[in-house]
Amino acid sequence: MGKTKEGNQAMPKTSVEKSVQESAAEAVAQRIRENIISGQLKPGNKLREAEICKWLQVSRTPVREAFRVLQSEGFVTHNPNYGVVVASLGVDDVVHLYKIRGVLEQISAYDAAVHITKEQIAELKKINEDLKIFDETDPQKSSDLDLRFHSVIAQASRNNILIECLSGIYRKTAMVLRLSPFQKARITQTCKEHTDIISAIESGDSELAKKYMEIHFYKSTDSLVKKAIAYNQIPQLSCGSAKV
Repeated sequence: MGKTKEGNQAMPKTSVEKSVQESAAEAVAQRIRENIISGQLKPGNKLREAEICKWLQVSRTPVREAFRVLQSEGFVTHNPNYGVVVASLGVDDVVHLYKIRGVLEQISAYDAAVHITKEQIAELKKINEDLKIFDETDPQKSSDLDLRFHSVIAQASRNNILIECLSGIYRKTAMVLRLSPFQKARITQTCKEHTDIISAIESGDSELAKKYMEIHFYKSTDSLVKKAIAYNQIPQLSCGSAKV
């Protein structure tokens, strides 16, 4: 299959074959992405094609395509002399990520103030109450709740293009927060900032909601940069086998 009767020229791939390959690549990317976000794959860990092929029972083609996707998302980096490794937490990258996210979240809050439902307001208040209970044994819970809070606001904006953009940003944010999770000292202030945002959105004041979101991200960025600097002062992990 794949050759003509007249010679050895390969037949072009059908749209079905391309679709299958793309689906396989996204499945591989998702599994690797989940392992990075969960912390099972650490910054600096080398990702070897052969090991991932064996782990997920796939050929090299979807693995290579998955690497390209993950590199474009910032989850992995490629060194021509070494290979693909899990990305480290760069301070500049954190600043750039949150600068972009902050602008998009302001638009999200502005639009949500016009379109949000009573059910979504109630959900935001419930998430914020849950966020006040900090679990020192699992700080990731706080990170997950915070992303849920902002995701509800994004959904309430009814801006599909914005929602799509923020979806990708949230995946990158989840990785950053896994490497640099919430700290108890920041929780109280975060919840207060969330309360201000909720009040502005509930009152239908788009400009005020946007302003409170701007303040929230200014403070969040400052806190996260300090944690990223502290993280980078920890001795770097040696590159080892991918823990998959």
